[in-house]
Amino acid sequence: MGSFFDDGPLPDWKDLQSWLKKEIPWNLAENLGESNGSNWIEQYVQNMLLPVKNGARLHANAIGKGGAGAEALVDVKRNAKTLIVRVRFAPNVEMRHVQMHVTSERLKITGLPDGGRKIVRFPCLVLPRSGSAVMNDNGTVEIRLKRKPPDKSEYELFIRQ
Repeated sequence: MGSFFDDGPLPDWKDLQSWLKKEIPWNLAENLGESNGSNWIEQYVQNMLLPVKNGARLHANAIGKGGAGAEALVDVKRNAKTLIVRVRFAPNVEMRHVQMHVTSERLKITGLPDGGRKIVRFPCLVLPRSGSAVMNDNGTVEIRLKRKPPDKSEYELFIRQ
């Protein structure tokens, strides 16, 4: 069986770009043929990681309704005994309208502009009544919740005949 590269010349990058549209980052593909060192790869990776370095991480399980996309940036961290949720609100959010409701599985933030709301699913179960929310000096609301301990109870199941 022959190699793909033995069948003739490869298509031009512009042809690939027209076929695949926006499937791959084309500034990366254009630099792939250049042999001026690997600095461009390092620069590309640095640019991709810049939002994470600046602390603008959105929790993957955050769901917004209404205009809640950028009004509340959420970061969730899990420790051995606690779950810490940090919410940074946009300047256009009026904090007096914001309400937070928590269950053992999620946090619901309502009162965002345009009737928006945001739901944050937790990566683990928590004890909802253990929660406390504090506004930090930098405008971030920090919510601390105790994690629900795993149920290690053992029950006997009887087999019916």
